[in-house]
Amino acid sequence: MVIAADSSIRLQVAFREYPKARRQKMPTRSEARRVQRIVPVFAKTGEETREAVIETARDGVYIFTAEPEQGETAKARFTLKIFEGGAREKVAEIGTRAISGKTVLAKVLMREGILWDDDSAFTGTMEDSESITKFNAQTGLYWKEYLTEQ
Repeated sequence: MVIAADSSIRLQVAFREYPKARRQKMPTRSEARRVQRIVPVFAKTGEETREAVIETARDGVYIFTAEPEQGETAKARFTLKIFEGGAREKVAEIGTRAISGKTVLAKVLMREGILWDDDSAFTGTMEDSESITKFNAQTGLYWKEYLTEQ
């Protein structure tokens, strides 16, 4: 994740295991709540630019959140790079955001590099009062997110 900001933004990464063998079965609410914090490696790549790198991605969902360090509103531009420098490289421009509290920037399913907000990666969606499920009928992928979790 590339962060271009004139003020301090705190980036956090949460990881929820979702092995490939379970991709045809939707996770339960308790499974969706089992997240662990991932500490990325940070590198300053410009005067006002930092990169947060997850060196080795495991199978699962990575949730990138940001919040201002000073508790005020902070403005930053975010770019997500997946498989940087490889044949499967993917760059997602998240854009410039005004961050005033804890804000979800992106959810990424790895190792495939599928973004939750990329509707072209899915063939359909199901929604109920507590969750949204996106699926791909060709690949058999089911990705369920509960509305109250984060």
